[in-house]
Amino acid sequence: MLGQDAGRYRIAHVHQPDGWLSPGFLEVGSDGLIVSVDTCQPDDWNEREVQRLDGFVVPGMLNLHSHAHQRALAGRTEYVGPDPATSADNFWAWRERMYALVGVLDPEQFEAIAAQAYLEMLKAGYTTVGEFHYLHHDAQGRPYANLSEMSERVISAANETGIGLTLLPSLYTHGGVGKPPAPGQRRFVFGDVDDFLRLVADLCKHLPRHPWLRLGVAPHSVRAVSEENLRQLLDSLPDLLPGAPIHMHIAEQQGEMDECLALLGASPAGWLFEHFALDQRWTFIHATHCDQAEIARIAQHGVTVGLCPTTEADLGDGFFDLPALHRAGGRWGIGSDGNTVLDPAEELRQMEFAQRLRHEHRAILVAPESETTAHAGRRLYDLALAGGAHALSQPSGTVRPGLRADLLELNPEHPALCAHRPETVLDAWIFTSAHGAVRNVMVGGTWHIRDGHHVHEESIGRNFRKAMRSVVVAFGR
Repeated sequence: MLGQDAGRYRIAHVHQPDGWLSPGFLEVGSDGLIVSVDTCQPDDWNEREVQRLDGFVVPGMLNLHSHAHQRALAGRTEYVGPDPATSADNFWAWRERMYALVGVLDPEQFEAIAAQAYLEMLKAGYTTVGEFHYLHHDAQGRPYANLSEMSERVISAANETGIGLTLLPSLYTHGGVGKPPAPGQRRFVFGDVDDFLRLVADLCKHLPRHPWLRLGVAPHSVRAVSEENLRQLLDSLPDLLPGAPIHMHIAEQQGEMDECLALLGASPAGWLFEHFALDQRWTFIHATHCDQAEIARIAQHGVTVGLCPTTEADLGDGFFDLPALHRAGGRWGIGSDGNTVLDPAEELRQMEFAQRLRHEHRAILVAPESETTAHAGRRLYDLALAGGAHALSQPSGTVRPGLRADLLELNPEHPALCAHRPETVLDAWIFTSAHGAVRNVMVGGTWHIRDGHHVHEESIGRNFRKAMRSVVVAFGR
């Protein structure tokens, strides 16, 4: 049974950047940061104060791309019909169904859906979420009296569950390259960049009150933000949020590529590199159809790629060339995006298996010439941790002093993990049917998941079910 949260722990196996400590001795301070990680119990520890964990403790995964409201769409778009407005046979038809959902959500329902999504993320092993948030206005497209009403609902949902949050309010000004917004996009759109900057400035006031909150911006896409608008945003950002992360949807669908090539004369990534000085603040979400030359430039400029394998598979996006990014020394992380699947192990498995099918060999990111034994699960997990922590500007992703204590304990008695040693446990978690293997989850020194359960799980679920019953009546599915 777990005792107090912050404190001193003797752990059977602790993940470290260069291997494992078996056992490891971990101290977490009252501020939620890791004080020390040792191979031996320090002499000044009182044995009676030491809490014992008999599982495998690894850093919590960072989910670098989420649209929380889309959790309400799960299982509701898998039908095909003759009417493009109601069919889900491609991305663009699916998007119309998503717009229909957006048109009926009120703030309370949105918060209930977000809280359920974040709870499920925690239980599966995510300890931080990057919320790419674009539901800013009411259903008629009018600003709320409180400009940050919907963004504050995201913060509230994260606080209720305890998940770390990087909030990425999205700037959306156009419905396509040079096109006015469509009716379904009215909740996303700002009349001008100054209005969006006022929202960001208002959200900055929340930072001192929420220690695990980080703030960035998300110009939605090359299709949805003009060059003039994007330049104004980027010119204003250093004074408002110096060094803040910048996330953008890039080259997800072939239709997007065709539109940009026809109207801008370049692919989305090519156009950005031509017109703006990109750097390590940037994350390209999806980048599915970037070619090898663009991928080389992504790596050269320090841009992170945000891969969302289960959503990209669900929407029929295509395959990102992950080996090319790996060869170029690029950085990547994972996201749950549409939130139909909320499981970091499944995201990594989907990504690796898709690459194996495409390239017809195994262990895609493990070099065969490696001088030491390498494990595909460990390699995937560590790379995703590093990319996610960087993309979300979060002090986590590694179990070492000075970083936030965001930890998972994997249950050594779970059937999928039973009799595994530290070197193979991440292989077992990622590549087998290991649902429920995450036993305990700590964020910032507090255990939010204990024995697979959250203290607010019943109330969060009750609010979610109430919201969904109302949404389904209005949404029609």
